[in-house]
Amino acid sequence: MTTKEKNYDLVVVGGGPAGLASAISTLQKLKLSVLVIDGKQTNSERIGESCPPETILLLKQLGVETSFYQGGHTPCPGYASVWGRSDVGYNDFIVSPLGHSWCLNRKQFDLMLANRACQQGAEIAWNTRFLGTEPLSNDDEGHVLNLENTHDKSRYKVKARFVVDASGARARFARALGVGKKIDDRLFAVVRFSEIAAGQASKQVQLEATPDGWWYSTLLPAQRLVTMFVSEKEQLSWLQGDKKKGFEAALQSTTFIARHAEQLLLQNDQFYIWPIYSGLLANIEGSDWMAIGDAASSYDPIVAQGIYKGLSDGILSSQTLLAFFTGQSECRASFSENVIKRYQFYKKSRQQLYIQESRWANHSFWQQRLMTSA
Repeated sequence: MTTKEKNYDLVVVGGGPAGLASAISTLQKLKLSVLVIDGKQTNSERIGESCPPETILLLKQLGVETSFYQGGHTPCPGYASVWGRSDVGYNDFIVSPLGHSWCLNRKQFDLMLANRACQQGAEIAWNTRFLGTEPLSNDDEGHVLNLENTHDKSRYKVKARFVVDASGARARFARALGVGKKIDDRLFAVVRFSEIAAGQASKQVQLEATPDGWWYSTLLPAQRLVTMFVSEKEQLSWLQGDKKKGFEAALQSTTFIARHAEQLLLQNDQFYIWPIYSGLLANIEGSDWMAIGDAASSYDPIVAQGIYKGLSDGILSSQTLLAFFTGQSECRASFSENVIKRYQFYKKSRQQLYIQESRWANHSFWQQRLMTSA
């Protein structure tokens, strides 16, 4: 049952870094009515907890640099990896003019962006699911979006002159328009968040290749540890049983990360399973909509670009929105061209990373990664 209707200049589907950055950056340039919707709460657990040193430049553009430094995020001095070799290699950020990378308090990071968007004038509807879109009954520009409150199940419609799809890799709005996504690779991430009750975890991001996939582990703020295994669905049959026992047994395939984990007393484990897509949307923008972040192009987390790409796309999208709302369509830069070029560069970078690991060249996981990266 429809309970209310409202018109907006801009509706952003997705309240992650990409969607919030788009709202913030656009409202820095124009006074518009903006609604951001997201099916989760702002304090929900989300994957993506590290970002490279250059992220601070984007946060400065969004006006949240000071808030970021006050957010309790943990500096990361570099990477320690067992990749393409049996011993540990190190990559320190000391050589970067922008300093170290960051391990995020992700809930605080998302809240910071949400608060900034609200300060700029955006309205945010958490716990609001996008159900679909329908054509307008006349020749007016824009879209009608069907939404549902996930708490009380009430449904309502909103009208938007322009829609930004920042709904993640599934690109929910674009898919509702009939736009498909070319998927180059499908993987799954099994993620464990743990509290550290005793022991001292390394501040370096740890990365290790194994015959059936790769592992990642890093220290988070508030003495939390995230450990992630990325593999093919066929290699995760142990998920059918006790996840904790299966995860710990699989972790023993590592020589470096498991040894460090054994020195810690971990408690209150929480497990999540996320699909990972490498893919590019067939059509990234239309006359009154566009896709950004993972909705436009989704990356393998091995390249560690998720949050940075989302923020960058959000900021860049404001140029398209500025041209649309000021009636200067002829000045509208091609956002799509930028996304496509970056995706092509990503595929080459990803291939270079996977090709470095030759110890298990006959194993399915590594064979498939080279094929899908080509």
